[in-house]
Amino acid sequence: MTRILVIEDEPSLRKLIKTNLAASGYEVVTAADGEEGLSLTQEIKPDIVLLDIRMPGMSGWDVLIALKTNPKVKKVPVIIMTASVPEESEEYKMRSMRAAGYLVKPFGVDVLLDKVKEALESK
Repeated sequence: MTRILVIEDEPSLRKLIKTNLAASGYEVVTAADGEEGLSLTQEIKPDIVLLDIRMPGMSGWDVLIALKTNPKVKKVPVIIMTASVPEESEEYKMRSMRAAGYLVKPFGVDVLLDKVKEALESK
């Protein structure tokens, strides 16, 4: 079973994402912040990570850097979740950091599932 790690600080969104992914047959583990997410990444070895970019404490950018510089998990696809359409410089930053794509909140379940499927297929 495909294991997805969702790193999102907003409890209601975290629960909604988990519920919808689990209903589609994925095993879903969640983290409320970047530090917990990095710890869980080492522990559960996810197949894909959904990462909120703007979180208190450790930002999503810092988490992405940590993931992509760790030899054990650097090939795990990471989909960025953001509250606004990324500016050109942010899109460049995502690509240069090898993010698998991004979702702009709020997003529909179909968009979420399509993006996850696309990232897993290109893995």
